[in-house]
Amino acid sequence: MQCDAGDKITNILKSFYESAFGKVIAEKYSHGARIRIIKKGPYKELIYNNTVFSRIVEGRLLTGSYWDYFLPLPSLFENPKILIIGLGGGTIPYQMESLYSNASIDVIEIDEAIASMYKIFIGKNLRSNIILGDGIEYMESHGNMYDLVILDAYVDDNMPTEFFSDRMINAADSSLKEKGVLAINYTLTSFGIANSKKLTTSLARMFEVYTLSMPPISGNRVVICSKGVNAEKLKEIGTLPRLKEAHAYITKAYFNMDEDNQEVI
Repeated sequence: MQCDAGDKITNILKSFYESAFGKVIAEKYSHGARIRIIKKGPYKELIYNNTVFSRIVEGRLLTGSYWDYFLPLPSLFENPKILIIGLGGGTIPYQMESLYSNASIDVIEIDEAIASMYKIFIGKNLRSNIILGDGIEYMESHGNMYDLVILDAYVDDNMPTEFFSDRMINAADSSLKEKGVLAINYTLTSFGIANSKKLTTSLARMFEVYTLSMPPISGNRVVICSKGVNAEKLKEIGTLPRLKEAHAYITKAYFNMDEDNQEVI
């Protein structure tokens, strides 16, 4: 009887914990980091230490967070060739594959442990080409190939220092075609804010730089760096007529984007 009572208490506590924090459905360790996939209601998240790297919502394409803001960008190009640096659980390639059957997508991920978990997270294979390697080195060796480069590479909640460098900017510029777009997500941590002015000032030497109008509480900023793509055309793509889910927040972010070649914040 005592054993039964103890089991019942354990199950109650477990049920309460999973309701509050989610059920862990996969877990790995990589270079001292804990990587988990958790399920909580309709939400599934890939968490690196304590930072959410990816999210998908059952029955929906949109997540309600920063990943969604990249989704209009392939519509700028007839048959978009896309490079994504940073796989996470695969939210961005999953979304883009779902909406753009004509897109060709390469994804660079430096952490083999993360790359091995995306099938569990998404629940299926991606059509995208997943490449293990260094994002900057890859861009340097693949010039004039891509219409769109998306940078979403993180360790915990900060983008590594090398992705704020002139080397990264030069590599991204060289990997893009004559007309192309570099899109960057960075977090509004103290580190991200401290480096924002240097980043956008450096980007402005090669690109027209815009900041999407996102809610301050999001904790993220998406910077759009245009190489020969008209600003008015960029503003229009947020309407996403092919997307049936409500996405007024995406439309607003693009329509009200700020031209900012000095400082993102």
